[in-house]
Amino acid sequence: MKKLLIILMLTLVSYSLFAVPTAKSFFFADSYMLRAHGVEANYWNPAKLSGNSPAEIWLPLLNSGICVANNALDLDTYNFFVTQDTLHTEDKEKLLNKIDGSLRLDSSGNISIFGTTMGNTAISSSTHLYAKGGCSEQYLDIMLYGNTEDAYEFTAADNNVSALAYTDISVGIGDLTLPQISENFPVIKAGVSASLLAGILSVTTEEFNGHLENNQNESMSVLQEIVLRRGMGGIGFKSMLGFYSELTPYLEAGLTLDNIAGFINWNIENRQRNLFFAVDSLFISNISEDFYVYENESVDIDGFNTRIPPELRLAVMYKHKYAIVSADWVQGFKESAATSSIGRISLASSFLPLPSLPISIGIALPNSSSALKLSYGIGYQSAGFDIGLAVQTYDSIIPGYKSKGVSLATSMRIGF
Repeated sequence: MKKLLIILMLTLVSYSLFAVPTAKSFFFADSYMLRAHGVEANYWNPAKLSGNSPAEIWLPLLNSGICVANNALDLDTYNFFVTQDTLHTEDKEKLLNKIDGSLRLDSSGNISIFGTTMGNTAISSSTHLYAKGGCSEQYLDIMLYGNTEDAYEFTAADNNVSALAYTDISVGIGDLTLPQISENFPVIKAGVSASLLAGILSVTTEEFNGHLENNQNESMSVLQEIVLRRGMGGIGFKSMLGFYSELTPYLEAGLTLDNIAGFINWNIENRQRNLFFAVDSLFISNISEDFYVYENESVDIDGFNTRIPPELRLAVMYKHKYAIVSADWVQGFKESAATSSIGRISLASSFLPLPSLPISIGIALPNSSSALKLSYGIGYQSAGFDIGLAVQTYDSIIPGYKSKGVSLATSMRIGF
């Protein structure tokens, strides 16, 4: 039983590897919309692409980040159950209490390919990897205690896997001044970016239906249906519209709408896997017979579209002599591998204790689907050069045995 639990945990964690718009956002727990400039503005707010900024080059791989995280299990918990020969009732309850309805995984990362700015325009390319997974607490309850209830129902709401991987080529233009409503109204800058997407992989749970029942005649019935759809190789598009304004010399506010008309059409290799398992009125006396029906079918399917739902972000940033403080709120319009339908707030501050030593701290507040996230970054900067390293921890103050995940990111930009 203990081995089954470990396999379940490791299998779910392996799905939690995917990407964010740019690695530098790891330094600020994703409170980055108004901080992004140069090439990164292509992905965060193209309105901030300014002809007054120095030209910039983005080199391959050097702006990259990756993370592994979940909502319930830390290393201490894992190590505890690995070292136990027998699980007592209090041990089982300890594990179940850590899982709120389902064991969920949601993380992101990014790998830079190239990028450059030319005045108020930019062109860039990155590879993005997204994945989410969930497993109902009821499955773990059955593994620990057996089927103690009269009936169990399992749905795709708590049991699902989704993944999306693509490479973009993005072009953005910014620093466009909107007509002023009045002389007393702050100047509003606008920008737009468009991305051609080369799809690598898509995996989605199309159907998930499970039922386990103890019948009145003291028999048991089981039904499990799973439909997974996979696409490999595709072409797509998405765009972003951004705005920002300097309300005062120290205060900025911005708004972006990302993934406008976002989609990928999968048309090279598409397959669907249908899994079916059923047991009807099983008695212990019949256990040696062919008491179940099992089907595992993989079939080719026609090309299909993966929609990338729009995502709204609002942000404010206050610039002080000794620190820059920012707050971002992001809200996806629909749940997907790349977006969340549950809003999230991130806060961050950056300091310069020395002129060439930037330090950053960020926090993403928890919500019903994601744990608390804390980030720490440090770097070195000089005229025309900026390099840094960041680490994030989940549901703990510092990375360690109490953390439910960890992220690492590197950043390097060259200006001229």
